[in-house]
Amino acid sequence: MKTIYNLFVVCLLLTASTLEAQVVRTFSNRDGETSEFNTLQEVIDASADGDFIYVSGSSNSYGDININKRINLIGAGHNPATADGLRSSLGTVIFQNGSSDSRLAGFTILQASYSGSQINNVIIQRNFIQFNVFVADFQNWIFEENIINSISSLVSPNFEERFIFRNNIISGVIQNINHSLFSNNVFLSSGGIFSGSFTNIFGNNIFFQNNLNSNFNSPGAIVNSTFNNNIFFGQDNPSSLPTTNGNTGVDNIFSNPLFVNAPNNSFSYDHNYSLQAGSPGLTGGVGGSQIGLFGGIGYTVSGEPAVPQVTLLNILNPIVPQNGDLNVRIEGRANN
Repeated sequence: MKTIYNLFVVCLLLTASTLEAQVVRTFSNRDGETSEFNTLQEVIDASADGDFIYVSGSSNSYGDININKRINLIGAGHNPATADGLRSSLGTVIFQNGSSDSRLAGFTILQASYSGSQINNVIIQRNFIQFNVFVADFQNWIFEENIINSISSLVSPNFEERFIFRNNIISGVIQNINHSLFSNNVFLSSGGIFSGSFTNIFGNNIFFQNNLNSNFNSPGAIVNSTFNNNIFFGQDNPSSLPTTNGNTGVDNIFSNPLFVNAPNNSFSYDHNYSLQAGSPGLTGGVGGSQIGLFGGIGYTVSGEPAVPQVTLLNILNPIVPQNGDLNVRIEGRANN
């Protein structure tokens, strides 16, 4: 049922010379394919710190996994622009001791949690996390270009996570996340967004049809935070920045961001969160930059990871004489 694509590994090594020092594995659980490994967890268990594991798109989920070492786990994307459109899907991802400095990119994930402490410097990139992300005494995580429901820290509000959230779609609650930076995100929650959030910085975000009035007026929801150059829109969002609970900010915009197509605040792949011509967000960001998903580092709708991807591999002469050459045509794209 599963296959290790040795030729695909060769292609990746040809296009990504920076990976020379690490072992690169690929894994698929598509029906009818075979492998020395039965599950993705077995591949992870056989890997060492610094290894890369490329996981093919499949109609089958790869199930729950535990990450207990520093690895780069890379899927096909949560909305891949490929002919078959197959995603790499995971159940619950558990980060364990030893997983600091790992990278998780290009998956549809049920939820993410932990079993350990002081797991730092993790990159969560270009995933669709359908439910919650639970963290604890972790620092310096980066969340970028994801679709995320809720993020909750299960430690004291006095802990300084120092996370970076940039260019994500966030549809749920931010709970007990402190001393962190939020830039170029789109917040789609229909209710309040914050709970126990202290001393954060918000810049170039869009708050779309939420209920931030309840957050700003509630002690302990969002405290001592800075809001600069954000867009607030919706009848239950503020029409000017409240200065209660020590919150401050300048150059915020309180009007419709004019998405190309977003009739409501429910996430859909059919919606287009680009900004129309005439949107105040096109030049309303810090230093005249663009507010929202497509400012800053930008946003990849397909969720395909930022690694070279082989899009065509044809063997031109399947019959090779002795001592002859095998001619192969390879095409790819960078997915930056």
